[in-house]
Amino acid sequence: MTLWHYLEGATLVGAKQSKLRFIEAIRSLFETPSPALNPPLFIFNLSKEAADYNAAILTANNFDLDKIITKQHPSQLSYGSEFRQAHQLQDLLGAHPLWPRLKEILEHGATFPLEEISDVDQATDLNFHSRRGNHKSAIDHHQIFLEIIKEDVERGFALPLPTSILHSIPQASLAPLGCVKQAALDSLGNRTFKHRMTHDQSFPGPSNLSVNLRVQQDKLPSIMYSFALLRSVHYILSIRHRHPKVKIYICKFDIDAAYRRCSFSSKTAFESMTIFAGLLLVALRMTFGGAPCPSMWGVISESITDIGNALLQNDMWLHDELYDPIFDQLDSPFDLHSSIPFHQTRELSVCIPPNDKGKVDIYIDDSIGIVPDIDEAPKRLVRAIPLAIRTMARPISVQDIIPRKDIISLKKLHEEGRLSEVKTVLGWVINT
Repeated sequence: MTLWHYLEGATLVGAKQSKLRFIEAIRSLFETPSPALNPPLFIFNLSKEAADYNAAILTANNFDLDKIITKQHPSQLSYGSEFRQAHQLQDLLGAHPLWPRLKEILEHGATFPLEEISDVDQATDLNFHSRRGNHKSAIDHHQIFLEIIKEDVERGFALPLPTSILHSIPQASLAPLGCVKQAALDSLGNRTFKHRMTHDQSFPGPSNLSVNLRVQQDKLPSIMYSFALLRSVHYILSIRHRHPKVKIYICKFDIDAAYRRCSFSSKTAFESMTIFAGLLLVALRMTFGGAPCPSMWGVISESITDIGNALLQNDMWLHDELYDPIFDQLDSPFDLHSSIPFHQTRELSVCIPPNDKGKVDIYIDDSIGIVPDIDEAPKRLVRAIPLAIRTMARPISVQDIIPRKDIISLKKLHEEGRLSEVKTVLGWVINT
């Protein structure tokens, strides 16, 4: 029995065993420390010296990046190094419909399914992009970009190399960098702005065959998160219809630098290079601009979400015993004044299965939890989400030579993780 045997309806005799096995798999993973790691062979700082050193290693290995990464295993450069190893997750997620894709990503990195491009076209495009350079938005924000890329390199997200070896790298592709000004909301709901670096992998060279234009869309998993807001609102309305006078809480947990948690395969890393400050940068992690990234990241984020939902529905989970201590940092729920009346709802035109135990949804890196204030359900929800994330993620270790941040965004934890009747979700203020 596995998680998905239970979810899809185990036999009456086997259901209890399946639930227990699921909880024990969670406990085992959660309590397993980070494995001993080998130090990375490459140097990660934004300097010519580091770039030359890294080039020497790459040249000595005949530009076989996969070979270099594999022979260091386990290390922080290993594919899937931000998460538990595939063999550890097998018992928990082996019957999940996304497991084959998840296992591939964890063991070999995320690979873009691309149409082939001729050597001539690839070389022509490479020359074009190396001469043209980055978009004006990146050039105009040079100092901002310098700080962003410096952090990217120091956290092992990008490998610095000298531009002189560009044409020696097999199946190499360059993408211009761009800068977008992105609106965000602070903890008080005020609109703020931040600059985000993008890899414009849609921008074509003379061949008119950019990386994104070569993506074989039919080989990508479906994107499920695009309806997260609609699903969340439907669930809230279904609770309110069944429980006219019960409080409904929302909480959110944000995965820090989500795309950067997912390793590229060596092949896709060489197809996702950029140039900045005179250095060639190989993207070792997912880019903001690669068309397949949303689908591929969803394989990871949806698996985490399903673990959270399975915990909520499993009455054998003792939430006061097995939970992440991060819960203890959260304030008690925020309630609206009792004088404010509950609004009533009409019956929905869509069928939402009755569920008073709470629900987790996901939008890229935002885990959204919704729960009625019934019995212990709120406490279980706010403990299930961090536990699900920690179950999948490799713990931070003193052996992490490359700096790592907690996979749960601690900056947003206090405000967003707290249960509340009013919460900003995907830019919308939702009052339950």
